[in-house]
Parts: sequence; structure tokens; C-alpha cells
Amino acid sequence: MAAMLRRIRWIATAAAGTMVLVVIAVTIAVHKSPEADDADAMVPAPLSVGDPIDSAKPVARIPLTNEHGRSTALRAYKGKWVVFAPSMTLCHETCPMTTGALMELSEAVRKAGLSKHVVVAEITVDPWQDSPARMRAYKRMTGAKFTMLTGSVANVKRLWKEFGIEFKRIPLEQPVPIDWWTHKPETLNIEHSDGLFILDPAGQERVIVGGMPGIAKGHRLEPALHKLLDSEGIHNLRHPETPWTAHELLNDLYWGMGREVPASTLAPSRTPTPEAAEEALSDSPQTLASLHEQASQLLGGNIAALRGRVAGLHGYPIVLNVWASWCEPCRSEFPLLATASAAYGSKVAFVGFDANDPGSGKARSFLASHHVSYPSYTGAISELTQFAPLDWVTPTTVFINRQGKVAYFHPGVYESQSALDTDIERHALGKRA
Repeated sequence: MAAMLRRIRWIATAAAGTMVLVVIAVTIAVHKSPEADDADAMVPAPLSVGDPIDSAKPVARIPLTNEHGRSTALRAYKGKWVVFAPSMTLCHETCPMTTGALMELSEAVRKAGLSKHVVVAEITVDPWQDSPARMRAYKRMTGAKFTMLTGSVANVKRLWKEFGIEFKRIPLEQPVPIDWWTHKPETLNIEHSDGLFILDPAGQERVIVGGMPGIAKGHRLEPALHKLLDSEGIHNLRHPETPWTAHELLNDLYWGMGREVPASTLAPSRTPTPEAAEEALSDSPQTLASLHEQASQLLGGNIAALRGRVAGLHGYPIVLNVWASWCEPCRSEFPLLATASAAYGSKVAFVGFDANDPGSGKARSFLASHHVSYPSYTGAISELTQFAPLDWVTPTTVFINRQGKVAYFHPGVYESQSALDTDIERHALGKRA
């Protein structure tokens, strides 16, 4: 099957729904004696991989059909949390992984005693072939125990248009795969974009997740699903792009519910060490390598020096992050920037601007404890209007194209790695699929 289109509308949704995101302060609420281990303390569930949608309207009532052939709609699940993703039973690249991750999530929901409050579902992007009978057969073969939905071509297109998911019929690739159900050559190929969505009990979109499904360590993809993967699918399984896992989705559900979780269950930070970042960026071209040689340094020269550096990076896309040592949201965002700069820094130039810090001591201490693989300039935030006439706040992240023009700016904090990575790929690297 052809490579899938991915992450089509994350930015548009985030910009329309939330221009300034609110940081979720992870404040430990101790329920044991002072001698208890902090790892057992209860903390607010974090938004692990998704992006919040604060101004979403209720989803439209679009008729669908479940795997039992009964008429339904997403609105029919009002009163419950709904986690759903696009998928198809004849996919060979990503959908088997989606099914596997949602099987993990469904089991985690059951073990948490939330089965009456949460619906996990896949909704087809192949209404031409995914009949209720085929979906029932797919569930029997894979062991999936969650809901599967299909519908008429017109209704499925209406539904996915509402969520920014595109799909279309394309020519079959050679050699033609064999249909696992009919045992005959497949007759249709579908190209589609990916995503995952969480609706609240009011039937409103609350969280949107980009990236690929990932299978967490200690888990494995069911053999029946593994057999469906082609060579590209095997590559995706081993090296998923900006992956999300069932555990992270469960945290996102808990975040929406306002629940607390044991601190010991939270995944450790993925922020690379300075040594790991240096190794990852060792093959960078000299222009970008000069930035890495100044990792976490605070440079002088104010706005004039910044403008000169940006001019010297002409031909490379640039991510400019405005921060301050006194800015609490900046503290939560810096690990995301450290991870992104290590992942993309051989193709994208990262630069910081320390705004309105009283003296350089606190800023240098901040950088010493929040290592990133690029330097920062320092000055007054009011100076930045000379650089670009934007509404500058801390933090703000600006994406500058190869021609030195501002392509996009994101005022406020990034709450997830997938949101930042998606913006880098779309606005810095120009990827549309």
C-alpha cells in the first residue's frame, strides 16, 4: 500500500481552538505519611501525547453502523468518553499497529474499572470494503474487543471531514496482497491520513493525538496483526514516527477526567542527555554544527546579534524559541525543545531568545539545568517587534522558512512532544503528509 498521509490538520485545529495553551502544573498531593516514598505519591494525570481542544463544538450526528450491523453514531455514546481512530481491515502499514495499541488501551480501561464510562473504537476509512461482517471477522482473527464502526461512503466521508482525516482510493501496488478474509487478491487500495481523537461525555472533541501508534516495551503486537504488516509496516513497527502508546492515551483520558495517578506510573523523561544529543547531531552541516558547539550558552548582542545569526542561517529552516528563567511554562517546555532539537537539529536550526531576565545569572543557571543543543541570545521582549511584528509573549515559538520569512508562530507553551514535532515537520520542514 502507498505511504499514508499523516497529521493533516493538527496545526489548524490547535490555532483555532487554543492560541495560548494552559500549563498543567503537576503538583504532588501526598496521601501517605511524610516518610512515604515520593514515587507512591498521587499526582494529576499529565496530558502525555495529545493536544487539548478547548473550543470544540459537539460532533454532528452522522449515521454509522457498528460491526453487528446496528445503526449508531458517535453522538449515541454521549455520556461516555470516546477514544477513536481511523483504520481499515486491509491496511498493511499502520492500522494493525493502531488495532494493537487500542487493544492494549481497551484492556487497561477494563482493568481500571472504566468500561462503563469509556468507549474505544476504530472507524473505517474504507467504507467500500469494511462491511459489518468483515469487521466481525477481523475482530475474531485479531482478538480485538472494542467497537468497530463503518457506514455509507457519503457518511464516512462526512464524519472524517469533520475531524480532518482524508482518504481516497488509489491504484493497487505490485505484487497485489492477498485478502486475509477471502484469500483472494485484494481489489482496492486506500490512502488515508492518521490521527486519534478523544471526545468528552458532552460529545465534544477534547484531545487530538498525532504521530503513529507504538507498542510499549513489555508488550508485543498480536501475531495475527503482525502478519498483516508489509515491509513498510514492519519498519513502522520498529521505528514509529512520534509514537503514542496505550499507557500515554490512558493518561490523556485521566487528564480529561481530572483524575490523579501514582507518580511511579508516569513514564520517565525522554529528554536526551547532552552526550546523546551531541552524538545524534554529529553529522550536522557546519552551519548547524556551529549552533551545537554553543549548546546552552547565553550569548550577548541583543536583537542585533539575533538578526545577524538568523541572516547567517539563510537556506535553513529556523525554530526560534522565546523564554525566560522566571517563566514557569518555559520550564515545562524546555525538555520538549531539547528532544526536538536533538531529533531535528541536523536539518533545522534552533535558536533561543531569553527575554526580560534581570541580569544574566539566573538565565545561565536555567540553561545549565535545562540543557538544549543550541544557544540563546538575550534582550528585552519589546525588541522582538523589530524582528517581526508579532504579539510576543513567553514562551513563544516562531518558525522561519529557508528564505528568512516567518512561516508560523505559536504563542504559549507546547504541552506535548507530538504537538511540537508536528509543527516542526509542517512549518519548518514543509511536510504536508
